[in-house]
Amino acid sequence: MRRLVIAAAITCTTLLLVSGCDGTTTSASPAPAPASSVGLPRAGAPAVQSPLKTDLLITDPCGAATEGEVEAVGGGTLKSAAAEDIANGRGCAWIFANSAGNISGALNVSQPDDLSHLYALKAQGSGLTTFKPLPNIAGYPAVQYANGGEGRGACQLAVGLRDDVTYVLVTQLRRGSAYLEDPCGLTVKFAEFAVQHLKAAQ
Repeated sequence: MRRLVIAAAITCTTLLLVSGCDGTTTSASPAPAPASSVGLPRAGAPAVQSPLKTDLLITDPCGAATEGEVEAVGGGTLKSAAAEDIANGRGCAWIFANSAGNISGALNVSQPDDLSHLYALKAQGSGLTTFKPLPNIAGYPAVQYANGGEGRGACQLAVGLRDDVTYVLVTQLRRGSAYLEDPCGLTVKFAEFAVQHLKAAQ
């Protein structure tokens, strides 16, 4: 049941980035990284200077962060890390031991505007209750955002891997987590791990 809830959370989060949804799913076939998409970035979004191929996160979504990496930054002990089928492809759910919470991560391939869509929503004053550009994560632009659901232990962020693809992370931590009062601190660590693994796989 918990895996279904986590999959639903990451699905709803990635769908927030989509201006429309036709109910279809996105193919999980690996694709090369284009240098940039025509017309992007827009709405004041930062450009991705070194676009990354994302094959690793498509074929092995849980390869974004290893158990050793999570424990090394004080994230706690993982109970499991399992690939999840979501509306726009594949993601991973990292569940912490002792009911200390979970983090889900997935590529948002169904919204080709990448971070530009979030910046556009902010400019329009619609669709977002939190919008906070973050310092670059391992050299890649990122935004903390939400459309409701803010609270203790919760964090959502998107990091731009290309001008047309983001990696989205949804975090909900609970008592027992060392990052309960700083959920975005741990979420940024996961994003750093993902980017570093992608860089190594280029």
